[in-house]
Amino acid sequence: MLPLFKDFDKETFKRGLKHAFSVGAAQEDEVFKEDEQALAARLAAIIHKRRLTIPATMFLECMQPLNYIGSQAMVFLRPFLTFFFFPKEYDMLQGILERRKGMKMIIEALENAPHQQEDKKKNEEKL
Repeated sequence: MLPLFKDFDKETFKRGLKHAFSVGAAQEDEVFKEDEQALAARLAAIIHKRRLTIPATMFLECMQPLNYIGSQAMVFLRPFLTFFFFPKEYDMLQGILERRKGMKMIIEALENAPHQQEDKKKNEEKL
């Protein structure tokens, strides 16, 4: 071997390659803040109100591997889309989509949206 790569062997290469494509355990333990969860719940409620829960869930499930690319597209389109959305919420949604578990949180909020609507109606009836 070359003197430059004297400590380079097959096992070192395997460890390095495994590390290069790892997703990391730190991201899996990531917890979303309350305001991020509230934003996802509001988004899910808006989608459920328009009766688009199933198409939105299917779309998000299909696009889940591309969540980071979508978040970067949101960064590119920010000057145009913040005209329609509040900039703080737009940035928060972009931050949620940047994380690997963000899309799953939105999908779970969509799945829980009908139950939240029913609970809200029951609470209003009691008053």
